[in-house]
Amino acid sequence: MNIELARPEQASALAQLDSSRLFSAHWSVEAWQEELVAPGAYVWCAQEGQTIWGFLVIRGAADMYEIVNLAVAQNRCRLGIGSLLIGCGLEKLKTLGGKNVTLEVSVHNQPAQALYRKLGFCAVGVRKQFYADGADAIVMGKIL
Repeated sequence: MNIELARPEQASALAQLDSSRLFSAHWSVEAWQEELVAPGAYVWCAQEGQTIWGFLVIRGAADMYEIVNLAVAQNRCRLGIGSLLIGCGLEKLKTLGGKNVTLEVSVHNQPAQALYRKLGFCAVGVRKQFYADGADAIVMGKIL
């Protein structure tokens, strides 16, 4: 499994994986194309050959960053891909001078909450009715 920065020509594959997961952002191909070239955005993908099994999107600048989208293919969950992606992302942020990283996670997404806690993230707040379905978001943060 390789972790590398995603390329613009992978926008369709990223959108397809994104739309297949319940708790991911469900961005369109066009939104992915914009994200892949946006200043301050970093998109990593976990892949074998041409197949993308997971992705991580982080945005930010200076010392403040935010994980804004993360997904792993259903048939590859619980194999450490999410941890690997986040680990690589956090290491890169440190080289950029990052000091803090935050994220929002649905109160209904227990597996993601457990993963983030395992990686050292702590709950720092709640955003009421943050998601389109009315679910609250737990805001989690980590000092790098």
